[in-house]
Amino acid sequence: MVPNTQLERSKNRSALHEARTRLRGHRLYRVIRTPKALRTFVEHHVICVLDFMSLVKSLQFDLTCTTVPWTPVQDPDAARLIQSIVLDEETDVRSDGRVQSHFEWYCEAMEELGADLGPIRELVDELRRGRSLADALDASRLPAAARAFGRSTASFLPRDTHVRAAVFLYGREEVIPEMFLPIVDGMENGGVGCEALRSYLVRHVEIDGGTHGPLAEGLLDRLCQRNAAFREEAEVAALEALEARVQLWDAIAQACEADDVVQDRVS
Repeated sequence: MVPNTQLERSKNRSALHEARTRLRGHRLYRVIRTPKALRTFVEHHVICVLDFMSLVKSLQFDLTCTTVPWTPVQDPDAARLIQSIVLDEETDVRSDGRVQSHFEWYCEAMEELGADLGPIRELVDELRRGRSLADALDASRLPAAARAFGRSTASFLPRDTHVRAAVFLYGREEVIPEMFLPIVDGMENGGVGCEALRSYLVRHVEIDGGTHGPLAEGLLDRLCQRNAAFREEAEVAALEALEARVQLWDAIAQACEADDVVQDRVS
């Protein structure tokens, strides 16, 4: 007899693999055929770039010393892992020498595409005023599917460190650059200015595969160690995060398809 815990882990891993496969083969990558569709995508997806940082910073808060007076951290290796990720995500160095967060880099790409930055800037202003992410999203003008995804991320923030580390590992942006680079390259070949978005995607291909992916895996392994209960909780949370991403992709694809129908009728 296989212990129930092993059966559950096998089911969880199978479900995780299936969800990641669904993301990689999602129809969204085939329906973004016009500049309008690309703008629709970034106006939804920008919440993923913003709430991702809250997830990362929550891990930094747990794993490093962020108080004064300073005291030594319990796990210096885990602290170094998360600090390395934060360094790039919050203060990356662009090819022109500018230091910029990936969120602001993405907003620059949105502006270049002519996307509506109003809702995400308003959300940031509310967060700066001290509103929680969930409350700020409730009052936001972001698309409904983007708000729902952001609330899903917000629901993980009070949970245990190993749960958030799993959401970070499995729910991060690894699938996006490799799927969207051909789309952006095609747009640029058609005369659409996408240089900022293309450079953002190229950078993520580099750091997700080269450094951040292995760092995130190492961090989760350290947090779970040999604790089977932690590992199962982490896998369940990771599946929740991936399902939330699939739902967001479904909604964006529907919005892009609706835009195509309207455009066809007009033309």
